[in-house]
Amino acid sequence: ADIDSKLEKKLAGKYDLKADILKVGHHGSKYSSSKEFLTAVSPKVAVVEVGKNNYGHPTKAALNRLANISSMIFRTDQDKTIKIISDGENLKIFRPAPVD
Repeated sequence: ADIDSKLEKKLAGKYDLKADILKVGHHGSKYSSSKEFLTAVSPKVAVVEVGKNNYGHPTKAALNRLANISSMIFRTDQDKTIKIISDGENLKIFRPAPVD
């Protein structure tokens, strides 16, 4: 949720964190989603739960780190509700159709 890079480093050093899906911590702030953590998790899909805010979330730095590990990035401020279904092998990702 809102862990910072210090705690991410501890977790990455202690556990196998590989996951297909990552709920990006702290709304994509500069204090989370460190390069080391993202490399340890190596998510195929990253979901940033964020709305309109005055903090600049998600930050370009966090988004760049996610892009650098080739993660598909979804943001609730742009993509709205994200629904992900897994059969244990494959992921299906659903989001609302754009409205003009």
